[in-house]
Amino acid sequence: MPNFLINTDIKLQNIIDDLEKSSIIGLDTEFIRESTYFPQLALLQMSDSKNTYCIDILAIDNKTLISNLLVNEEIKKIIHASKQDLEVLNHYYNCYPRNIFDTQIAYNLLTSNVSISYSNLVKEYLGVELKEGSWRTDWLKRPLSDAKIEYAANDVKYLIDLYKMLHKKLLEADRFDWFSEEQELELKKSNIVTEPSFSWEKINLPSNLTTIQLSYLQKLSYWREDKAITNNIPKRWIFSDSELIKIVTARPNRLSYVINNLKHTLSDEDLNFIKSVLSEKYIKPESVNKDIDGGLYNARITKCHKILEEVSEKYNIAPTLIANKRDIDAFARKKDYVKFLHGWRFKIFGKLVQ
Repeated sequence: MPNFLINTDIKLQNIIDDLEKSSIIGLDTEFIRESTYFPQLALLQMSDSKNTYCIDILAIDNKTLISNLLVNEEIKKIIHASKQDLEVLNHYYNCYPRNIFDTQIAYNLLTSNVSISYSNLVKEYLGVELKEGSWRTDWLKRPLSDAKIEYAANDVKYLIDLYKMLHKKLLEADRFDWFSEEQELELKKSNIVTEPSFSWEKINLPSNLTTIQLSYLQKLSYWREDKAITNNIPKRWIFSDSELIKIVTARPNRLSYVINNLKHTLSDEDLNFIKSVLSEKYIKPESVNKDIDGGLYNARITKCHKILEEVSEKYNIAPTLIANKRDIDAFARKKDYVKFLHGWRFKIFGKLVQ
């Protein structure tokens, strides 16, 4: 399959005319995000049934041609593990791509092997060995070497073939509805583009956080996200998720020690803000099972794990995809929303544990 480097607006116009005639295209991005909050798009790869195209974003002025293609619902875009690609495309083009088919999500619903890499999926389904790239590659450096262009082109070269095979398998397994539901849930814009007020929801929380500690965490998570966005710096440069949890759970006499041992030094202004948030009276952490009967909680956990193992084996799906530790804990605590009490998860698992 021929590969073309697109580095002028005229060349871009020519290939867009061809791509708009396609009902299916492969799509991938290369970007840098080592010292910024927002990803820096460097290269955009596309493929149709005949060619692959590596679009040099640094040499292209016209954003409208590509943004129109991204939101064209008549063209299906095939992407592998698409979350970061969707985020960078939304940021750069100020639009959220439509009509996506994520090959990793499709594969997850057909096997117990979750989160397969693109190269391993190509090897398993097409028998082609691809060279692994390096995460240290500087995609902003110009000129692009032939090796970089070849690597980037390979990332979209096989996507349409993979789509056809995965689509067929989903239909044969009667799981295409599962896929549609899962993809809509995983790839909704609010799940990709983080709003500061909801940033805390992406943190892996310990199960024994008290109400007041959770309140601290929500406020500091919002502040950290907003500060990172405003200054376009990685939020880990302020403090990591694990450091945030240490801050909000620290006893008053340990707080200074925790703050002094953060990886990155905070300004006096930042320290004063954090201390103001934590100024409410300290409350000793409550028991994990304070609000429910401990025996009943443990019985629910045990029942879930037993049935989950059986269901996972029956459907050949990874147990963590059906219900992870956090989901099971939420169910045992009778939380308002439990993921496996809805949709395809409820049909094969949730209804069995109620």
